[in-house]
Amino acid sequence: MKLLSKYSMISALLVLLTFSMGSQAQVVDSGFKAGSWADSGNITLAAGNYTLELLAVAFSDPAGPFVFGLKGASEPLYKVTLATEGFVSQVFSLAGGTYHWLVGGNGGDFGTGFTASVNAAPVPLPSSVIMIGSALAAMVSIGRRGASRRARG
Repeated sequence: MKLLSKYSMISALLVLLTFSMGSQAQVVDSGFKAGSWADSGNITLAAGNYTLELLAVAFSDPAGPFVFGLKGASEPLYKVTLATEGFVSQVFSLAGGTYHWLVGGNGGDFGTGFTASVNAAPVPLPSSVIMIGSALAAMVSIGRRGASRRARG
């Protein structure tokens, strides 16, 4: 049983490592706006691939267009645009640093709910992690089988 508990601990650590490697969404701005509106601010990002996501749900016509943009000091403008309500996302490669963001649009007479977020693009797991996980699963299975044989005999 001590062998089994060691492998269970290793498996738990591996799962924790896998979840910590996942992307973390940073909601830049969200809320409910009516009429013509715009919000802006700054965000600091490390170098890497990021996904800009914009979600807008309109409660009236006309609503839109909606835009979410990100601009670095020496980089081009990265942006996503919605003609009307809906969802849009796009992946960009950023050099890292402080970026100015702007989100805005026409919320119509009765308003629009929206969320603008920046997400680190997911990093694929190396095949070695998958192999380690399957090897641990096999060891746990063998350990359980041996423990059940000892219990019977």
